[in-house]
Amino acid sequence: MSTPALNRMLVGFVLTSAVIITVAVAVFANRPAPPPQIQGLLLTEASPLPTFKLLNHRGEPFSNRDLQGRWHLVSYGFTTCPDICPTTLAQLSLLVAKLEDRADDLEILFYTVDYQRDTSEQLAAYLPFFNKAFVGLTHLDDPKNPHLPFEQGLGIAARLVPGNAPNSSDYQVLHGNTLFLLNPQGELQAIFQPGNSEGAYSFDPDKLAEDYLAIRQYLAD
Repeated sequence: MSTPALNRMLVGFVLTSAVIITVAVAVFANRPAPPPQIQGLLLTEASPLPTFKLLNHRGEPFSNRDLQGRWHLVSYGFTTCPDICPTTLAQLSLLVAKLEDRADDLEILFYTVDYQRDTSEQLAAYLPFFNKAFVGLTHLDDPKNPHLPFEQGLGIAARLVPGNAPNSSDYQVLHGNTLFLLNPQGELQAIFQPGNSEGAYSFDPDKLAEDYLAIRQYLAD
Protein backbone atom coordinates (compact mmCIF):
# COMPACT_ATOMS: atom_id res chain seq x y z
CA MET A 1 0.00 0.00 0.00
CA SER A 2 1.37 3.41 -0.94
CA THR A 3 2.21 5.98 1.69
CA PRO A 4 -0.55 8.46 0.61
CA ALA A 5 -3.18 5.69 0.76
CA LEU A 6 -1.91 4.60 4.15
CA ASN A 7 -2.04 8.17 5.40
CA ARG A 8 -5.62 8.57 4.15
CA MET A 9 -6.61 5.35 5.92
CA LEU A 10 -5.01 6.51 9.16
CA VAL A 11 -6.74 9.90 8.92
CA GLY A 12 -10.06 8.18 8.30
CA PHE A 13 -9.50 5.90 11.28
CA VAL A 14 -8.64 8.84 13.54
CA LEU A 15 -11.70 10.82 12.40
CA THR A 16 -14.00 7.83 12.91
CA SER A 17 -12.57 7.20 16.35
CA ALA A 18 -13.00 10.87 17.22
CA VAL A 19 -16.66 10.76 16.20
CA ILE A 20 -17.27 7.61 18.24
CA ILE A 21 -15.58 9.13 21.29
CA THR A 22 -17.56 12.38 20.91
CA VAL A 23 -20.85 10.49 20.70
CA ALA A 24 -19.92 8.31 23.65
CA VAL A 25 -19.04 11.34 25.77
CA ALA A 26 -22.31 13.05 24.82
CA VAL A 27 -24.33 9.97 25.71
CA PHE A 28 -22.50 9.59 29.02
CA ALA A 29 -22.92 13.26 29.89
CA ASN A 30 -26.64 13.24 29.11
CA ARG A 31 -27.55 9.94 30.72
CA PRO A 32 -30.22 10.19 33.45
CA ALA A 33 -28.88 10.55 36.97
CA PRO A 34 -29.47 7.48 39.12
CA PRO A 35 -32.22 7.92 41.74
CA PRO A 36 -30.97 8.70 45.26
CA GLN A 37 -30.69 5.88 47.75
CA ILE A 38 -33.15 6.77 50.51
CA GLN A 39 -34.27 4.98 53.66
CA GLY A 40 -37.42 3.71 52.03
CA LEU A 41 -38.77 3.70 48.49
CA LEU A 42 -38.65 6.43 45.86
CA LEU A 43 -41.26 6.12 43.12
CA THR A 44 -39.63 7.40 39.94
CA GLU A 45 -43.15 7.36 38.47
CA ALA A 46 -45.41 9.00 41.05
CA SER A 47 -48.70 7.31 41.91
CA PRO A 48 -51.88 9.47 41.77
CA LEU A 49 -54.25 9.20 44.73
CA PRO A 50 -57.88 8.19 44.18
CA THR A 51 -60.56 10.77 44.94
CA PHE A 52 -61.07 11.08 48.71
CA LYS A 53 -62.83 13.31 51.23
CA LEU A 54 -61.65 13.99 54.79
CA LEU A 55 -61.94 16.64 57.50
CA ASN A 56 -59.02 18.70 58.81
CA HIS A 57 -58.47 19.67 62.45
CA ARG A 58 -60.48 22.86 61.89
CA GLY A 59 -63.52 20.84 60.84
CA GLU A 60 -63.11 21.90 57.20
CA PRO A 61 -63.37 19.54 54.19
CA PHE A 62 -60.03 18.24 52.94
CA SER A 63 -59.70 16.54 49.54
CA ASN A 64 -57.27 15.96 46.68
CA ARG A 65 -57.52 19.63 45.79
CA ASP A 66 -55.88 20.60 49.08
CA LEU A 67 -52.75 18.65 48.12
CA GLN A 68 -52.09 20.75 45.04
CA GLY A 69 -49.16 23.17 44.87
CA ARG A 70 -47.14 22.00 47.88
CA TRP A 71 -45.16 19.01 49.04
CA HIS A 72 -46.78 17.03 51.85
CA LEU A 73 -45.37 14.54 54.31
CA VAL A 74 -48.04 12.29 55.80
CA SER A 75 -47.77 10.56 59.17
CA TYR A 76 -50.55 8.46 60.64
CA GLY A 77 -51.61 7.02 63.98
CA PHE A 78 -53.84 8.21 66.84
CA THR A 79 -53.67 10.86 69.55
CA THR A 80 -53.74 8.47 72.53
CA CYS A 81 -50.82 6.46 71.15
CA PRO A 82 -48.31 6.14 74.01
CA ASP A 83 -45.04 6.07 72.06
CA ILE A 84 -44.74 5.75 68.27
CA CYS A 85 -46.99 8.64 67.25
CA PRO A 86 -45.72 11.33 69.63
CA THR A 87 -42.14 10.29 68.92
CA THR A 88 -42.68 10.52 65.15
CA LEU A 89 -44.43 13.90 65.41
CA ALA A 90 -41.60 15.25 67.56
CA GLN A 91 -39.08 14.05 64.97
CA LEU A 92 -41.09 15.69 62.19
CA SER A 93 -41.03 18.95 64.11
CA LEU A 94 -37.23 18.66 64.28
CA LEU A 95 -37.17 17.93 60.55
CA VAL A 96 -39.02 21.17 59.79
CA ALA A 97 -36.61 23.11 62.02
CA LYS A 98 -33.59 21.56 60.26
CA LEU A 99 -34.94 22.40 56.81
CA GLU A 100 -35.51 26.04 57.81
CA ASP A 101 -36.64 28.05 54.75
CA ARG A 102 -36.41 24.92 52.59
CA ALA A 103 -39.55 23.74 54.38
CA ASP A 104 -41.60 26.71 53.17
CA ASP A 105 -43.41 24.57 50.60
CA LEU A 106 -43.63 21.44 52.76
CA GLU A 107 -46.69 20.73 54.92
CA ILE A 108 -46.90 17.99 57.55
CA LEU A 109 -50.16 16.02 57.74
CA PHE A 110 -51.20 13.71 60.57
CA TYR A 111 -53.97 11.27 59.61
CA THR A 112 -55.75 9.53 62.46
CA VAL A 113 -56.77 5.90 62.13
CA ASP A 114 -58.98 6.29 65.22
CA TYR A 115 -61.61 8.74 63.97
CA GLN A 116 -64.13 7.79 66.68
CA ARG A 117 -61.94 9.31 69.37
CA ASP A 118 -59.87 11.68 67.26
CA THR A 119 -62.39 14.31 66.22
CA SER A 120 -61.33 17.56 64.60
CA GLU A 121 -61.45 19.18 68.05
CA GLN A 122 -59.20 16.51 69.55
CA LEU A 123 -56.65 16.89 66.76
CA ALA A 124 -56.74 20.68 67.13
CA ALA A 125 -55.89 20.32 70.81
CA TYR A 126 -53.21 17.65 70.28
CA LEU A 127 -51.06 18.75 67.34
CA PRO A 128 -49.90 22.17 68.64
CA PHE A 129 -47.89 20.33 71.30
CA PHE A 130 -45.57 19.37 68.44
CA ASN A 131 -45.96 22.11 65.84
CA LYS A 132 -48.73 24.67 65.37
CA ALA A 133 -48.43 24.36 61.59
CA PHE A 134 -49.15 20.61 61.48
CA VAL A 135 -52.49 19.69 59.89
CA GLY A 136 -54.65 16.95 61.39
CA LEU A 137 -56.95 14.80 59.27
CA THR A 138 -59.94 12.71 60.32
CA HIS A 139 -63.36 11.72 58.98
CA LEU A 140 -66.94 11.05 59.99
CA ASP A 141 -69.09 7.95 59.75
CA ASP A 142 -70.31 7.67 56.19
CA PRO A 143 -71.64 4.54 54.46
CA LYS A 144 -69.80 5.59 51.30
CA ASN A 145 -66.48 5.62 53.20
CA PRO A 146 -64.93 8.50 51.21
CA HIS A 147 -61.84 8.30 53.45
CA LEU A 148 -60.86 4.82 52.28
CA PRO A 149 -59.32 5.91 48.94
CA PHE A 150 -56.86 8.05 50.92
CA GLU A 151 -55.81 5.12 53.10
CA GLN A 152 -55.70 2.67 50.20
CA GLY A 153 -53.91 5.07 47.86
CA LEU A 154 -51.09 5.47 50.37
CA GLY A 155 -51.10 1.92 51.71
CA ILE A 156 -51.85 2.89 55.31
CA ALA A 157 -51.77 -0.22 57.54
CA ALA A 158 -54.01 -0.07 60.61
CA ARG A 159 -56.79 -1.98 62.36
CA LEU A 160 -58.93 -1.75 65.48
CA VAL A 161 -58.89 -4.72 67.87
CA PRO A 162 -61.96 -5.03 70.13
CA GLY A 163 -61.47 -5.37 73.89
CA ASN A 164 -62.00 -8.65 75.72
CA ALA A 165 -65.06 -7.55 77.71
CA PRO A 166 -68.42 -8.26 76.01
CA ASN A 167 -70.15 -5.16 74.64
CA SER A 168 -67.10 -3.10 75.58
CA SER A 169 -66.51 0.15 73.74
CA ASP A 170 -62.81 -0.18 74.47
CA TYR A 171 -60.46 -1.26 71.70
CA GLN A 172 -56.81 -1.22 70.72
CA VAL A 173 -55.39 0.55 67.71
CA LEU A 174 -52.67 -1.22 65.75
CA HIS A 175 -50.87 0.61 62.97
CA GLY A 176 -47.67 0.74 60.98
CA ASN A 177 -44.96 3.39 61.14
CA THR A 178 -44.14 4.85 57.76
CA LEU A 179 -44.16 8.33 56.23
CA PHE A 180 -45.57 9.17 52.81
CA LEU A 181 -44.21 11.97 50.64
CA LEU A 182 -46.68 13.56 48.23
CA ASN A 183 -45.52 15.81 45.39
CA PRO A 184 -47.20 19.14 44.50
CA GLN A 185 -49.53 17.29 42.12
CA GLY A 186 -50.94 15.35 45.07
CA GLU A 187 -49.28 12.09 43.99
CA LEU A 188 -47.40 9.58 46.12
CA GLN A 189 -43.71 10.15 45.40
CA ALA A 190 -41.86 8.30 48.16
CA ILE A 191 -42.31 6.17 51.26
CA PHE A 192 -39.91 6.62 54.19
CA GLN A 193 -39.17 3.76 56.57
CA PRO A 194 -37.96 4.22 60.16
CA GLY A 195 -34.51 3.16 61.23
CA ASN A 196 -33.88 0.56 63.94
CA SER A 197 -31.76 1.70 66.85
CA GLU A 198 -31.38 -0.82 69.70
CA GLY A 199 -34.68 -2.45 68.83
CA ALA A 200 -36.63 0.83 68.64
CA TYR A 201 -37.96 1.98 65.27
CA SER A 202 -37.91 5.72 64.74
CA PHE A 203 -37.03 8.41 62.21
CA ASP A 204 -33.77 10.33 62.26
CA PRO A 205 -34.56 13.99 61.40
CA ASP A 206 -31.13 14.42 59.80
CA LYS A 207 -31.63 11.39 57.54
CA LEU A 208 -35.17 12.49 56.69
CA ALA A 209 -33.94 15.94 55.71
CA GLU A 210 -31.13 14.44 53.62
CA ASP A 211 -33.48 12.07 51.79
CA TYR A 212 -36.18 14.70 51.24
CA LEU A 213 -33.72 17.19 49.75
CA ALA A 214 -32.11 14.46 47.61
CA ILE A 215 -35.52 13.61 46.15
CA ARG A 216 -36.26 17.25 45.43
CA GLN A 217 -32.89 17.67 43.72
CA TYR A 218 -33.28 14.46 41.71
CA LEU A 219 -36.71 15.43 40.40
CA ALA A 220 -35.54 18.97 39.60
CA ASP A 221 -32.67 17.77 37.38
